[in-house]
Amino acid sequence: MKNILLLFFLSFSFNLFSQNAHEYHVKIKGMEDTVIYFGHHYGDKQYVIDTIPTNAKGEAVIAGSDTLKGGIYLVVMPKLKNKYFELIINEPTFSLETDTTDFTVYMKFKGSPENTAFYDDLNFINTKRKEADPLKEKLKTLEAESEEAKKLKDELIAINKSVEDERKSIQTKHPELFYAKFLKALEDVKIPEAPVNADGTKDSLFAYKYVRAHFFDNIDFGDDRFLRSSLLQAKIKKYLDSYVPRIPDSISVAVDYIINKANANTEVFKFAVVTLLNDYANSKIMGMDAVYVHMVDTYYKTGKAYWADATALYKITSQADKIRPTLIGKIAPNILLQDSSGHDIPLYSVKKKYTVILFWDVDCSHCKKEMPKLELAYPQIKERNAEVYAVYSQEEWDKWKKQLKEKNYPWINVGNVSMKSNFQSQYYVDQTPMIFIVNDKKEIIAKKIAVEQIVEVLDNYNAIEKQQK
Repeated sequence: MKNILLLFFLSFSFNLFSQNAHEYHVKIKGMEDTVIYFGHHYGDKQYVIDTIPTNAKGEAVIAGSDTLKGGIYLVVMPKLKNKYFELIINEPTFSLETDTTDFTVYMKFKGSPENTAFYDDLNFINTKRKEADPLKEKLKTLEAESEEAKKLKDELIAINKSVEDERKSIQTKHPELFYAKFLKALEDVKIPEAPVNADGTKDSLFAYKYVRAHFFDNIDFGDDRFLRSSLLQAKIKKYLDSYVPRIPDSISVAVDYIINKANANTEVFKFAVVTLLNDYANSKIMGMDAVYVHMVDTYYKTGKAYWADATALYKITSQADKIRPTLIGKIAPNILLQDSSGHDIPLYSVKKKYTVILFWDVDCSHCKKEMPKLELAYPQIKERNAEVYAVYSQEEWDKWKKQLKEKNYPWINVGNVSMKSNFQSQYYVDQTPMIFIVNDKKEIIAKKIAVEQIVEVLDNYNAIEKQQK
């Protein structure tokens, strides 16, 4: 009897500890005897984490011994050119059934209040969209102030109100659901009436200021489930694009503001820092490298980027230190280079109001396209009291001198003939052509711009100077 009880206990223990931490039964009509991919959102990207076969009935089991982190996941069908439907993972097990002819309409769940609420809402939205679309099309054909147009607008407002009410109802009835939090995070901030000043006026910028101050009120930065959706990153992007001036100092302050909120959760903090660092490392907007340097100094050099190993840390901080000397507003490093006759021509010897510093190479394919454009633009550059200081970036002097003789470039042409300059590191010349513009104080006012932008930059800077006088 003891042996029987022992065997029973061992068997029970084995079954107990071999159970999957997550197990989802999926049945998809139209996906028989094939495979599906299972993955999740992570910011604006999607990642596949498993490939699962389906049987002759289109059934598959998504299971594993690990607990899946909550968020919005994807079931992808390679057979259907990677069409997919989404699931909320916030429960260890459930089952679903759907049809490839319309995933949303035919979706049914068992054991998943999260996804039942999710798909009930999607179907409700689709129904309301079908009601609204013909009204919108009809509205386009009407006079804006006609009675019929006003009637249609009222109908559209009512439809929109019904959607808002339905989503509010989900949040009220099911506050425990992640989908309720997700719907709340989707909502725009409600702007109150602007207060009346003592003189009876209202601040015309009140709405802008209010939204900027309360933009993130509806999203919980402490909930890392938002990482496995596109929503958090989209909101951060919208805030930075729409409510922050495109000035490096302003953006740096805004980035710190966002990251401070993200500090509510270690994974959200990591996501915010890494994502924003990459955005500004690769930004095409002039001057945004200052935001990159600020972030490296604030989060990587201080040890706050706990995930960065020594190799990554060295790479990131070294990059920032290379960029630092030539940020917009910095004094351009002086460089002592020589012309084709070997005479010294320091950068600071140029006494024009503006100096266009060009780093180029004879064999660079892009330079071959840009140099003729510079020749055409040069008269306009000269008219604006500017000079071009063209630095040959290589050491094949015969090639360089031959090109100068053939082309007879009218600007200042120099190279590191003496082999004593370290201009590549002073200006971090990692590609050619590369253009900087400095003013008469040798402050960098523009960098990494195209030849076509030189005259425009000079005109804009002149206009700003006139306004400041």
